[in-house]
Amino acid sequence: MIENVVERGIKLGRKLGVSEIEVYAIKRTGLDIVGTIRGVERVSSGERVDVGVRVVIGKKATVQGGLVSRVEDVDTIVETAVKIASTLPEDPQWISLPRSLGKSQVEGLVDPRIREPDIEYFIEIAQFLLKKAGEIDKRAFTSSVSVHITTAERAIGNSYGETLREESTELDVFVSVKAVEAGEESGYYDAYSAPTLARFNPEEMISKATEVAVKTLGAKRVDTGVYELILIPRVFAGVLQSLIVPAVCADSVQKGRSPLKGRIGSQVISENLTMIDDGTYQGLTGTRGFDDEGVPTTRKSIFDRGTLKGFLYDTYTALVEGRSSTGNAFRGTPYSTPSPWISNLIVESGRGDLSDLVRDVRKGVVVYSTIGEWLSNPVSGLLNATITNGMYVENGEEKFPVRGVVISGNIYEVLKPADVRVSGEVESFGRYVLPANYIPKIVIAGK
Repeated sequence: MIENVVERGIKLGRKLGVSEIEVYAIKRTGLDIVGTIRGVERVSSGERVDVGVRVVIGKKATVQGGLVSRVEDVDTIVETAVKIASTLPEDPQWISLPRSLGKSQVEGLVDPRIREPDIEYFIEIAQFLLKKAGEIDKRAFTSSVSVHITTAERAIGNSYGETLREESTELDVFVSVKAVEAGEESGYYDAYSAPTLARFNPEEMISKATEVAVKTLGAKRVDTGVYELILIPRVFAGVLQSLIVPAVCADSVQKGRSPLKGRIGSQVISENLTMIDDGTYQGLTGTRGFDDEGVPTTRKSIFDRGTLKGFLYDTYTALVEGRSSTGNAFRGTPYSTPSPWISNLIVESGRGDLSDLVRDVRKGVVVYSTIGEWLSNPVSGLLNATITNGMYVENGEEKFPVRGVVISGNIYEVLKPADVRVSGEVESFGRYVLPANYIPKIVIAGK
């Protein structure tokens, strides 16, 4: 169906005399399982097709779209887009939609066990996660579980290229554990997000969530001061997504909203940090053959041993600079205007594991979770996040749990010292392959 939607929309756009047209359609089939302390409470499934149409008349461009139930529904979206585009002011920087569509070779996009799910199996997984925490430790219980299974079919085409199509699957599992003792309460969560079941280990998930929830009972604040800091991979991901990723996207650079403008070729962060964007990396949720404009995905270096190598581009931002897209066009929905974003972010590993990093800390905190890092300022690089699960470390030993304190500092100063380092052990989750990160000096606002 979705290829027919794309081809019909493009044909109508040409008939209506537009300069350029692009049609993007996504069909999603999903299964949701939700559980709480009362057990599995909801199992639901559904299907939807979303369509986005980008119409260009001269240098006037708009994106319109919505849900469709029939192929013919695209006609209304195209006609609406044409009417709106004709009323808009010209964009002097507009050059063109992508002139060449294509697909990179990628593996592992579809898992048959997700595309054709055994519902009873996934219900049993939810039930296992709901009961296991209490079996591991009597102070713990699972407060919520969600299992989301999705099969997505994407199709895109424009005035210049043939329609591309791709299918992918995704499993997202979330588990939240609470621990209670002597009037104290603590909570922690773990999550699995990947296109296949290859790395899925529910017992490992619940054990990890329970362990951290229990060991951070009775958490307190440390004194305000300068500390060493270790970020586990998922916390490191939140920091990078909030501060580094926006700064390496070309639209932020071109709008003067990135502190990295004009710094290509400069050493910006520690030589021990190498960051790569790779839309072809197998096993991550950002892996796909083409981006949200139909441009092939690629592997490219962002920071090579701390030196800034380049930015991420969609077609619009690339053509403004006379460049080619890096295959990083992203849309929140098919009817959103595309903009640059990461596909998958990989940080090259160092040496040792998390325990090796902890062993070298004289006075610091291991951070297992934070909140508020999304309120950090990517324009200035100012990091601001509150630790919700942490452990104070002294002379290589975890002494007591920490929460409610705020870490802050300029991310480029925090990650610049030569003794910043990362573990050799990495975690793969969502769009990330990351090690744990050791920061030698950062301010913590405590009591």
